[in-house]
Amino acid sequence: MPWDIFCCPVCKGSLIVGSTVFRCTPCGREFPIIDGIPDFFISETIEDSIDGPSKTWLDSRIVEARDAVYRLCARELKGMAFCMREIGHRTGEGCRILEVGMGTGHFTRWLVEVSRPGTEVFAFDFSWPIIEKAKVNTLKLTKATLFRANARGRLPFKNECFDIVFLRLAPLGAHGVPNVQAGYDMLRPGGWYFEAGWEQARYETPPTEWAMDHGYESAEHHEWGYWRTQSEQERTAAKIELEHLAAQGIQTAQKIQKQAQEAKRIPGEGGFVQKMTHEYLLVAHKPFL
Repeated sequence: MPWDIFCCPVCKGSLIVGSTVFRCTPCGREFPIIDGIPDFFISETIEDSIDGPSKTWLDSRIVEARDAVYRLCARELKGMAFCMREIGHRTGEGCRILEVGMGTGHFTRWLVEVSRPGTEVFAFDFSWPIIEKAKVNTLKLTKATLFRANARGRLPFKNECFDIVFLRLAPLGAHGVPNVQAGYDMLRPGGWYFEAGWEQARYETPPTEWAMDHGYESAEHHEWGYWRTQSEQERTAAKIELEHLAAQGIQTAQKIQKQAQEAKRIPGEGGFVQKMTHEYLLVAHKPFL
């Protein structure tokens, strides 16, 4: 395992690796290794604690449903297929990728598959049920290192450690710090930032201008809207997830439910429907100097 990239998330000091713990040499803090997963999660504020909307991802039923959805649809997403191709041809010997909010590991596996030899993939989330699923879905992938950390807190890396930062539907950086800025700080000179998701929210400043306002030398923004065949099995898993989200009072559940209704049954195709799918992708390049 390439443990040497990690440092103390608090003081950024060097770490000594034991069989069950990372120990910081300068400050003495210890970070456990639980079933092979380093745990660097640090809660610094009330917002950073596992509460509110984030608490949903501690619910094993929601995690199970989300895993089923992505198992069935991840490779059919046009935007993500484009994203993975773009990431793949930017990899090579010595390349390091950071995946922020790996979920249940389906995109982690995809990153490993498209990466050229010599690439290392580091992926993290905060929820143990999610991490357990990701461990199963990335089993035997030697290029992938999973760990637990707080995307809104201090991460166990020094600045400018990665050549590619990839996040999908995940936050990065302290509260008030834009994702693009936090990603910029983590990238080596010449590195690439990829932010993907479902429907792009509308801002007064276009995403490309927003990225360049935060130091990137160039940026591209892509959007997709297309009909995709969806099986009844996928729709059932999505419905279960939405019901659990709604039961917990998550406001975004109503928005997702509305999107889920944008579907039409295929005549003569039994349990299949056509679902309108929206995706976006922001790609930004950090200058070499």
